[in-house]
Amino acid sequence: MITVTEAAENKTQPIAGPWPDGAPTARLTLARVVRSEWIKLRSLRSTWVTLAAVLGVLVGFGLLAATMAGDGAPGGAAGPTAGPDDPVGTVLAGVDLAVLVVGVLGAVIGAREFGSGQIRTTLAAVPSRLPVLWGKVIALCALLVPVTVGGVLVPFVAGMPILDSQGLPTVSWSDPGVARAVLGSAAYLVGIGVAGLALGTLIRSTAGAIGVLLGGVLIVPGLATVLLPDTWDVVLRVLPSNAAEAFTSRLPGPDLLGSSAGMAVFALWVVLALLGAAATLKARDA
Repeated sequence: MITVTEAAENKTQPIAGPWPDGAPTARLTLARVVRSEWIKLRSLRSTWVTLAAVLGVLVGFGLLAATMAGDGAPGGAAGPTAGPDDPVGTVLAGVDLAVLVVGVLGAVIGAREFGSGQIRTTLAAVPSRLPVLWGKVIALCALLVPVTVGGVLVPFVAGMPILDSQGLPTVSWSDPGVARAVLGSAAYLVGIGVAGLALGTLIRSTAGAIGVLLGGVLIVPGLATVLLPDTWDVVLRVLPSNAAEAFTSRLPGPDLLGSSAGMAVFALWVVLALLGAAATLKARDA
């Protein structure tokens, strides 16, 4: 008879049933680990509430910003010179707030099992450990990608006619930099979610992971821009939020990296967080 420990060590799990020749085993694979993590995520009401909040923030704030963009015209009337020069930035006004929600979701997913002790059961079933991290990342991305892509496309498609009705500048999908900025904003949100998950796994504390993530993304870049001299421009450009701004802006400013370089630098930050989480998960006791 195969015990649970022996099954885990052999990367197999017994399947219950009245089998005449003994219980067969199913080999442990990444696909099965992903399925397990997917079941964990979709079984929690908080996951769907948070995803609904992400979608609501992106769509709601984007359409609200587009509706109110004409209020800056003289006398309160909309006109060709009223409103922002960046219509993409207007309809994607909810991205900055959605970053907070997505980051919290990732941190909770990464740290939750450590707080409850459930991680011991998970790692007993997956003794090689790293598939657990990859499974969580894949499951999270499977949830975030459709929500964030839909969350940026809806305000873009619905927001441009609102801006046009007020006589404000608009852009089309085929204009230079528009598709990159819109889809890049979705990629930025997914990357923040994955980074939050990695930090949650690395720090093993939801509050600590949220603090490090939001501090590094929102607080540190702003303080560094104000406090550091101009000679530190090279450092400021590679900070996560500044690197992301290079590919989420339709027309990045001269003080930012190029769009391709910004995407590469931001991806590197996410990969570094994942490598730290992987090393910690592999080396430390549960």
